[in-house]
Amino acid sequence: MLVFILFSNLGFTQNINKLNIQITVKDAESKLPIKGALLTVEGSSQKYKGQSDDFGSIVLNAIVSGNYKIKLSHSGYETIEKKLEFTTNQNLSLELKPASIELNEVVITATESRGMTSTSIIDKRAMQHLQPSSFTDLLELLPGGRSKDPVFNASNHIKLREVGIADSNYDISSLGTAFVIDGIPLNTDANLQYSTGPRMTITPGSGYANTRRNTTSKGVDMRSISTDQIEKVEIIRGIPSVEYGDLTSGLIKIKRKRGRSNWESRFKADEFSKLYYVGKGFESEEKRFVLNVGLDYLDAKSDPRNSFENYKRITASIRAQKTWEDDSYLLQWDSSLDYSGSMDNERADPNVGYAKIDRYSSDYNRFSIANSFDLDFKTSRFLKSIHVATSLSQQYDKIEQTKWVQVSNATAIPNNTEQGESDGIFLTPQYASELLVDGKPFDAFLKAMGDFEVRLFGITHALKAGSEWTYSKNNGKGQVYDTTHPPSPEMTTRPRSYKDIPASTDIAFFAEDAITIPLGKHQLNLAGGIRAMSLLNVPSAYAIHGKYYFDPRINAQWVLPSFQIGKHALKTELTVGAGQYTKFPTLAQLYPDYVYNDLVQLNYYHNTPEYRRINLMTYKTSAINYDLTPAINKKWEVRTDFSYDNNRFSVTFFNERLDSGFRSGSRYHALSYKKYDSSSIDPSALTSQPDLAEMSFVMDTLLTTYNITNNGSKLLKSGVEFQLSSKRFKSINTRFTLNGAWFKTTYTNSNPVYKSGQKDIIINGKRLPYLGLYQWDDGSIKQQLNTNLIVDTYIPSLGLEFSSSFQFMWFRSNQSTPMNGTPIAYINPSGEQYPYLEKDKSDPILQWLDIKYNDDLFEKRTIPMSMNMNLKISKDFYKKIRISMFVNRLFSYYQNYEINGQKIEQRGLTSPYFGMELNLNL
Repeated sequence: MLVFILFSNLGFTQNINKLNIQITVKDAESKLPIKGALLTVEGSSQKYKGQSDDFGSIVLNAIVSGNYKIKLSHSGYETIEKKLEFTTNQNLSLELKPASIELNEVVITATESRGMTSTSIIDKRAMQHLQPSSFTDLLELLPGGRSKDPVFNASNHIKLREVGIADSNYDISSLGTAFVIDGIPLNTDANLQYSTGPRMTITPGSGYANTRRNTTSKGVDMRSISTDQIEKVEIIRGIPSVEYGDLTSGLIKIKRKRGRSNWESRFKADEFSKLYYVGKGFESEEKRFVLNVGLDYLDAKSDPRNSFENYKRITASIRAQKTWEDDSYLLQWDSSLDYSGSMDNERADPNVGYAKIDRYSSDYNRFSIANSFDLDFKTSRFLKSIHVATSLSQQYDKIEQTKWVQVSNATAIPNNTEQGESDGIFLTPQYASELLVDGKPFDAFLKAMGDFEVRLFGITHALKAGSEWTYSKNNGKGQVYDTTHPPSPEMTTRPRSYKDIPASTDIAFFAEDAITIPLGKHQLNLAGGIRAMSLLNVPSAYAIHGKYYFDPRINAQWVLPSFQIGKHALKTELTVGAGQYTKFPTLAQLYPDYVYNDLVQLNYYHNTPEYRRINLMTYKTSAINYDLTPAINKKWEVRTDFSYDNNRFSVTFFNERLDSGFRSGSRYHALSYKKYDSSSIDPSALTSQPDLAEMSFVMDTLLTTYNITNNGSKLLKSGVEFQLSSKRFKSINTRFTLNGAWFKTTYTNSNPVYKSGQKDIIINGKRLPYLGLYQWDDGSIKQQLNTNLIVDTYIPSLGLEFSSSFQFMWFRSNQSTPMNGTPIAYINPSGEQYPYLEKDKSDPILQWLDIKYNDDLFEKRTIPMSMNMNLKISKDFYKKIRISMFVNRLFSYYQNYEINGQKIEQRGLTSPYFGMELNLNL
């Protein structure tokens, strides 16, 4: 009984001493409640944890009275640690002070990496200040970049370290730039979305509907990449690690947001588009599981006044991260499920013109799932980590085109798909053609890599070795249309299913070694490696079959000893790098469509449809170039970097040479066919179609060319990039950034070209088909020099930041390379090739193959200085609301110039482009 009384009294005493504590967490400046603050309450034998709710409240129930040490923390705020004594039920209010941010840490422009290769780093704060609509807008921040109005009615392709040219024969610039998102490359090799037939013009002045939007063998369309879910972007213009391959120009590494965050939303409106975004990051209490979700929508028009042409983009993403850890290892699993879709639409105004049904739409829908596993060994001396990444993606691409076709005379089309003679059919004088291009690219990716550490002769080697496997296949129906109502009467192709095209499979192996060698007060960093690649699953007839291509790369950085100048130390670094890069051909380049030549042998049109007859000789020619090889680029660069008192200056000299870019070349073939004499037909005596066996004919030959893909494009790049970034001066809270570049780019064709001469050769009223083989077909040398001065001010006490950028284009020049119009050979009507000699220039027929060019075509043309001034302003309210606006070309100046004595005025060419956005962080 005594024992029962004692225990009862003890339990009663403990119940009396258990307290309920309510703590409200507020912002010390705005006095608003803070959600998600983490509280740890630790006593001598008890420990409690809590997290503030939407009202900033944390309730701790049944706390034993006594002395406790509390810790209150939240990202973006200073942590509170204090001792409190709880003796009674209490309601406490604790205030968190915003964490003080060093002004020099606030960067709203791109920064140059201090690594061993030229890299521009753009973080989310710089992107937030820039207010982009797509990835295209970020290129303004690169050395040599300049702000441009968004173009949403045409595909956007990247060009690094070059002036740029509007010629599809140099698409290797964008095709050879690799985009890697969270370690997974964006593969576009199986993209076959192009339409055959006419270059359909719907909106006057808008160009060709499909030509402007075609992305086949052009690389990534930057319109499709939203920036709202990106944490950081690294644009590597120099020598990337051998870990990354199948590229020639550069590497874009995109890291998306991970970790806990409040609900964030963004609404942007400008002259061309409206953009909406919402996202949030969730985190478990022990921070071992993280979930991020995001959704954005873009609705854009090329002209706000034109509602018949628009572009829409939808991006949705769910990303998860799980961590396991003990004393010996750390395992991190990252998984993502993504959807991205875009819709291009263009149609004719039914109230304008005759072609009221013309319509074009292109839909792109991509679903992807990716997983990566990173296992770090804490105690292993040799094997440091293992990385495995996998991804699967499926696209559903569709082009739907409606075109009103009219023919002015009796036009025939073939009715067969094989080579030989056959009767064709007469086209309806006018009809509506329906074209469907159905593509279903499927991509798979697997990567396995290990990091090792070896110590030899007192030097630690950080080794990296691994392998990649990529699979690309298009399972779409291809180009589908009614062959009796083709998109164009002049078509030289037939419907083809993409399923019949073999898959592309490539494998790569790579190894790299990085070391650091201390040399007294100096330090030498070296990284070198080699990558071996092979394209599998290609027939043995291809020159690329069974071959491995090797890309050696090396970077070296010499860190000189710093020395004191006044109160601060000057730090100097010298970096050099060189390497080779290989890009394999795409499916469209390896397996092009057959070329069909339908030669009319008889075209007899009778008023009675049953008596009409058209006879064709069809030639089916393979356009495959079995000698096609990968495009290979060789580059080197030298960079110096100086730092002093948070001021930094870097300058880079670079040179690149690519001699084997993919382009459209030409081949010729001589096609023989019969020409029936229809004059012997008596229309009044016909009771059926004319009998070919009873008709006379003569043999004729057509000498014509067709296109193939070859390695004829040559790109030579050289130039200087520089950036000077000052510290942020505290007296005015302002930083000055000056960057720019001088680019010189040479575009030429290194392969001979077959083409007709200066004039058609006509003898006795008959055109003779002679062709010339010309060594130099086209080329140009382009140069530009531009600088950008960015003045940005950040006032944290007011939550205000604004920047002005002064963008100078000091000059742009273009000079066509001289072309020799004298052919090196000629082909006669029989298809025989002979060398073109000096005496042929005076031959009555062959002289017309010697093309005369005006020397004025090869004069250098220079556009002088122009300047634009841009303004961006952002204001934070209560750390929850952010309102921003921008005006590009608020002020512009364009210098007039002369070409061949004619004055060119540039005034009125540009007008301001402006917009604003609202950000909520709840």
